[in-house]
Amino acid sequence: MKSRFEAVNEIYLPYVKKHLGNNSLQNILTCGGSEGAVNTELERHEEFTYKNIFYYELVDDQIHYDEVIKDNILCPELPIQSVNLIYADVGGSGVNIDGRVYGCILNILDNGFIDNELGILVFLFFDGIGVEPFLDKQYGDYKSKDFFSQDVTWYDEYNKATFTQRLDGVVFYE
Repeated sequence: MKSRFEAVNEIYLPYVKKHLGNNSLQNILTCGGSEGAVNTELERHEEFTYKNIFYYELVDDQIHYDEVIKDNILCPELPIQSVNLIYADVGGSGVNIDGRVYGCILNILDNGFIDNELGILVFLFFDGIGVEPFLDKQYGDYKSKDFFSQDVTWYDEYNKATFTQRLDGVVFYE
C-alpha cells in the first residue's frame, strides 16, 4: 500500500498540473513548520516553477524555521497576495472552521487574486479535522470550477495502520 505522501500525490499532482500546467507560479501556500513537513512540501512541489512557497503552522513546537508563518492557513490575519496554489493539509484541535469560513475564504481569494498573473487559484484541502466540504461554494464573484472530493487511503509504517482522509479540490478564476 502507498505511503501518505504517495497516496496524496497520486490525486494532488495530476489535478494541479491539469489546471496550472507548466506555468510559472507566483506564490504557493502550504502547511507545516517542522523540518519533515517543509521538506515534504518542497519535494511535492519540486516539479513546479514558483517564486515563493509559504508555510503556515499553528502549533509553536512544530515551528522549526523563522520563515514559517504562525497563523491559520484557512483564516490568516495577513493573507498573502498573488497566490496560484494553496494546499491546506489541516489537522489537530487548534483549527476551527465555523461561520467565519465564508469571510475567511473570500479574504484569501481577494488577496490571492491581487496581481495574480495567471488569474487562477487552485485550492486543495486535506481534511484532518472532520468537517463537511466547504470549497464547493460560490465566494462572492469568484467562480468555482472542477470541484472534487475524494477519500485518500494510505498505510502508515510508523503506526502500523491504514488511514483514510478526505481531499477536496477546487479551481477559482478571476
